[in-house]
Amino acid sequence: MTDKKRPTHHTAFGFENRYPLPETGKRSFWRFLKRRYFGSENWPKAKHQHGKIPTEAPDMDAIHNPDPARLQVTWIGHATALVQYGGLNILTDPVFAKRASPFRYVGPKRYSQPGLRIDQLPTLDLVLLSHNHYDHFDVESLGKIGNGPRYILPLKNGTLLEKAGISPDQYEELDWDQSLSHGGVTITHVPSNHWSARTTKDRKEMLWGGYILEFADGYRFYFVGDTGWNERLFTEMGEQYGGIDFGLIPIGAYEPSDFMRNAHTNPEEAIQIMQVMGIKQALAIHWGTFVLTAEPVDEPPVRLASARKDADIGANDFIAAPIGATRFFDGKTNHQTNDLPETKAAQ
Repeated sequence: MTDKKRPTHHTAFGFENRYPLPETGKRSFWRFLKRRYFGSENWPKAKHQHGKIPTEAPDMDAIHNPDPARLQVTWIGHATALVQYGGLNILTDPVFAKRASPFRYVGPKRYSQPGLRIDQLPTLDLVLLSHNHYDHFDVESLGKIGNGPRYILPLKNGTLLEKAGISPDQYEELDWDQSLSHGGVTITHVPSNHWSARTTKDRKEMLWGGYILEFADGYRFYFVGDTGWNERLFTEMGEQYGGIDFGLIPIGAYEPSDFMRNAHTNPEEAIQIMQVMGIKQALAIHWGTFVLTAEPVDEPPVRLASARKDADIGANDFIAAPIGATRFFDGKTNHQTNDLPETKAAQ
């Protein structure tokens, strides 16, 4: 960077959100556990959630023979999605593990199986990593994917990626608002309102965020990553980066709201992100896979459908698809048509 002055989101020990939101109380891992196991909320149990989330067989022919002029997305589960456009195969936050946890037998357990296995993936060009939480950054899964694709991740996360066996020359770390080009696409790392941690002692030492990709034909894709709603942040980002053709937007892990709202968006806030960022079409992520919070696991798409109707957004313009589903969206050449006969919503 040419400016020698430290960016405002850099701290002496790591990083901070660009516009920190006021906290309703002290937040820590131990307070979370106390709230989880001894609070008044009735948290779902993973063993009782099997079969509650719709599933669908992925379109393997389309996955291995994609039309480069039409965006297609296969939702594998949680924040893991296979995005294919312009001749590129892009995977977001690959987590295929049974638990989102550093432990084999403790921690959030997957109650919906991945919609694709790693060995069913096409040859990957890019892997986008939003941050280092265990439900987004799984070392074992990354190790199985290996050194074939190019990895893009936030600052200070590279050493963690190397633990998965990924060579340093196979990844790029980016700061917020930094860009690079790869395979004809420009990738910009953008802020989110979140945090990072792998242990109880490394909070915010590694950066977090999302990505905006602009393809050679001008088509623009936004992987939001993990975020809480922050009006000032997203209004500013909308002015700087707004006008997005397609987005992966999180809709789950929002209750209890007083504890989660600064880190995760609910469906109504996901709609606000879509509106402020000028996102034409979107697919919902960050739900239906792990019990991370207290809301019923099948509630997010129901609330999304209601919020979408209130905002006068078309049913095919922000969908909550079944796990494993391959969905097709307009490419740059015809994105004005809004005619999606092959796109089916979960609701």
